[in-house]
Amino acid sequence: MNRIIALFCFFFFCGMLYSQQWKFGDSVKLAFNNKPTFSAGLDGKYSYVSGIPVNILGVRLGADYKKIGIYGGLYSTYIQDNAAKNEYAYFYLAAQGEYRWYRTYRWQLVQTVQIGVGTADLTIRKPNGEEELSTRMIIPIETGVLGTYRIWKFIGVSGGVGARISATPNTYFSSSFYTLGFVLFFDELEKTYNSISK
Repeated sequence: MNRIIALFCFFFFCGMLYSQQWKFGDSVKLAFNNKPTFSAGLDGKYSYVSGIPVNILGVRLGADYKKIGIYGGLYSTYIQDNAAKNEYAYFYLAAQGEYRWYRTYRWQLVQTVQIGVGTADLTIRKPNGEEELSTRMIIPIETGVLGTYRIWKFIGVSGGVGARISATPNTYFSSSFYTLGFVLFFDELEKTYNSISK
């Protein structure tokens, strides 16, 4: 399943690049001509560690240039495998870029790319009953596709799928993921604030 989602994201990304009427780099350069708006929020993902469902919780801050977004985030999760008596704890910092393939007032379709660095605290029970405690570096690399629908002026809903690969072996962090949640549109809040303050 993880490979299927990873392949979907890869071919979707390549297909969208191919279908562009101008070069990808040109649209990124044009995006930086826009005045950035501040963006902040919670960034949660539903994923798996050793086949066990887990919630990865995070918070991110960054700048929105309309066509693209650049963010920094802090993420963590913890899970205990009651059957095997294993424990997994992850904590990492991440840089994330977003490219908006499609954007209207109501709808957005976004490609995300993220790379992080952090630690994995692992407690693994061996077949002989001994526990192996270790702290390892993790370098998670992930990409996904996210869709957003604006319900009201300031609030929307979003959902997406993606895949994450851990560049460091034996950290059990490679997996597919999906997201479901609410979105606050800070650009509309800023416009409303500016119109009231005048």
